[in-house]
Order: sequence, then C-alpha cells, then structure tokens
Amino acid sequence: MIMRLTLVLMGLFHLVNGIVMLVAPDQWYAMVPGAMQSGPMNHHFIADIGTAFLASGAGMMMNWRRGTVAAAFALAGATWPAMHALIHLWEWIANGIPADPRRIASDAIGVMLVSFLGFALAYVRARKDGVV
Repeated sequence: MIMRLTLVLMGLFHLVNGIVMLVAPDQWYAMVPGAMQSGPMNHHFIADIGTAFLASGAGMMMNWRRGTVAAAFALAGATWPAMHALIHLWEWIANGIPADPRRIASDAIGVMLVSFLGFALAYVRARKDGVV
C-alpha cells in the first residue's frame, strides 16, 4: 500500500510539473534552478517536455489500480523521467557537480531521486504482477 501510494504521489509530482510547464512556462523557467543556465527560454521545448511529464505522471498514477495493465502503465510512465534523470546524472559526470546548491537540490531530489525511485517502485510492481 505504501509503495503504491508513493508511486502515485510521484506521478502527481510529474503531472503537476507538466501542467505548470504548459500553463505558465515563463514562471516555470524562472523558478526551476538551472533552467536559465541551460539556454534561452524556448516555449515550444518547454511545452514538449511538459507533455512528456503529463503522460508520465498519468501513467505512474495508474499504479493506484490493480492488475497487470495498471502495472504496465506505471512502468511506462516511470521510464521517461528515469531517462531524463540519467541525462542530468551524465551532465554531472561530464561537467562536474553544479556550484549552486539550489541546482544541486533541484537535480538530486526533484529530478534524480524522484525519477529513479519512481522507476524502481514501478519495476517492482511490474515484476510482482508478471509484466516483466
């Protein structure tokens, strides 16, 4: 029950992030540590990523239901954020850990921890339900 609830809450986190990216991209860009350092504001790019977060969050929230279909949706939903987190991790390996502690926290907690933990929980659920 705790594992399912945790995955649903992580899905909600991604869903809300995607909504903010679509509804208020300028505010999202200004408030997320490191976004401004990644390059100039690009509404289309932020909307593209926002829709990926919407789909991922919705899939992860399917974990609340029972059955193999729900487990498959949760695993599929957790895959994109985990791959996104791998890109952030690779940037740390290639370029060094950022100097700004807010960006470290944003990347380490908001991107990597949430994404890798979400994928691990979804994978465990999918194995238990015979999806993988």
